[in-house]
Amino acid sequence: MSATTPNNSGPIPENKSEYDKIPSDKFEYLSAYLDNEIKSAEENEKIRKQIDSDPEIYNRFTFEKLTKECIQKRIKRIETPVYVYKNIGQRIDDFIKSNATPETVIPEYKITAGINQISANNFQSERTNLKRYLIYGSYVLAVLVVMSFAISYYIQNNSAMLDTPTLSENDIVAVSRNIFHKVESGQVVTQFNSNCAKVLEDSMNKYVDFKVFVPEVKDAELVGGVCNEINGEKLAHFIHKKGNIIIYTLQANLKDIMNNQDKIIMCKDFKDNVRNGKNWFQCDKDKYNTAVVWYKDNVICSSVAHMESNDISATLTNYK
Repeated sequence: MSATTPNNSGPIPENKSEYDKIPSDKFEYLSAYLDNEIKSAEENEKIRKQIDSDPEIYNRFTFEKLTKECIQKRIKRIETPVYVYKNIGQRIDDFIKSNATPETVIPEYKITAGINQISANNFQSERTNLKRYLIYGSYVLAVLVVMSFAISYYIQNNSAMLDTPTLSENDIVAVSRNIFHKVESGQVVTQFNSNCAKVLEDSMNKYVDFKVFVPEVKDAELVGGVCNEINGEKLAHFIHKKGNIIIYTLQANLKDIMNNQDKIIMCKDFKDNVRNGKNWFQCDKDKYNTAVVWYKDNVICSSVAHMESNDISATLTNYK
């Protein structure tokens, strides 16, 4: 039998807690419970029992707790600077002085409430800005990570290009590559056609001021050569073929190239290699061809082909 009121007008309502009044929303008080905002020991106990007995509530409670702890660890609370309070107080004083009449008196509690409200709004604004900055910062960090991987990939795949010095238009390597393209396209016709290195040397020596050296090799066929003058420098050019691959060589006076400043020149790095006795070194490579600088006695050469530098040097030094 249910309890009734003294005048028997109806049943006495059960003394339900705030948590029990809305059973359909069983997660509503978890945040308040986590933040210790529920002051009633009885209410806290009921929520604790619900967490322990209901797996769904327990999972939700655990998720919110971990989320809260994660946010607290990652976001550093920033106190409002003292000068902000001072500026707010100064502005309020200025406003009072400019708008109040002698008879107007603003109660102190209203001023205090106004300052507190402004401070709260300012803190909320700063917290919002902090979140925004954290989001922007994460985007920037992600972009920097992607860029670092891209730069690393580029450096790894282009190290040979990055190590190659920039060549002037009249550099011996740049000139040899330009002529190599013309040889490939048929624009350069050999002046002396011979597959004998000695015969070709004798023919070309009549037109230059240095002793031409044409290697007599086993694995490639000598096609012929031509002599001309570029930028006032006399040059010799000869062509070998290894199968269908053309190996073109530009040859010049070693002393002239090492000393020239305005005719056919050679960059400082390559000159240093020659002075230090380094021979047959790769000096330029791109997706089109490879160039190798080498020298013998009084001549300096730049050989160009669609081959690796080691293959070029191996072919031209494999003498008969």
